[in-house]
Amino acid sequence: MSFSNLSLMRASRTMLSPFWGVGVLVAFVYVLIVGVPQNLLDPFGGLFTGLLAGPLTLGLAIFSRSIFRNESPHFNQLFDGFRSPFFIKSFLAYLCMTILVAVGIVLLIIPGIIVSLGLGLTFYVMADRPDLSFTDCLQESWRIMDGYKLKFLGLNLRFIPWYFLGLLCLGVGILVVIPWHYVTMAGFYEKVKESRTN
Repeated sequence: MSFSNLSLMRASRTMLSPFWGVGVLVAFVYVLIVGVPQNLLDPFGGLFTGLLAGPLTLGLAIFSRSIFRNESPHFNQLFDGFRSPFFIKSFLAYLCMTILVAVGIVLLIIPGIIVSLGLGLTFYVMADRPDLSFTDCLQESWRIMDGYKLKFLGLNLRFIPWYFLGLLCLGVGILVVIPWHYVTMAGFYEKVKESRTN
């Protein structure tokens, strides 16, 4: 099944339009918790972030998926990753992804990019299939991304100018781009998953 990244971005922006307020709030809290402690509490901030980044990233994926599926997104979904059975799985998945990407980057950068792209839908898989273990989620992301890594790279590259524009708006604009980016990735997951079932 063929789909356009640009049309997916436009559709995601339309779906997000009634929820920009809560989307910005979710992005703000996510960045505040994951990003700020690293700078304020270093070196302990790294440990703090490592414990929270996985569950919060999963929560952001759950929130974004709800928007793309026309469900009922709400702010508290950001913290769904701390619920059983998600917390340990999301933490271990984030840890494994970080290690694998780091190793890949050490091996001349390109392998790290490939690993990052292949595992890029792990948290959407976990949100969609909570019965899977964290290793199964990693493997499923890698499986469904076969043949879609370059397209996924193109999608993420399309958001770079928007993030730069957000920085020019005193950084506040980034909080608008983050939910749009994550809802679009949720849509990418849905499209890729659909292509694998047809």
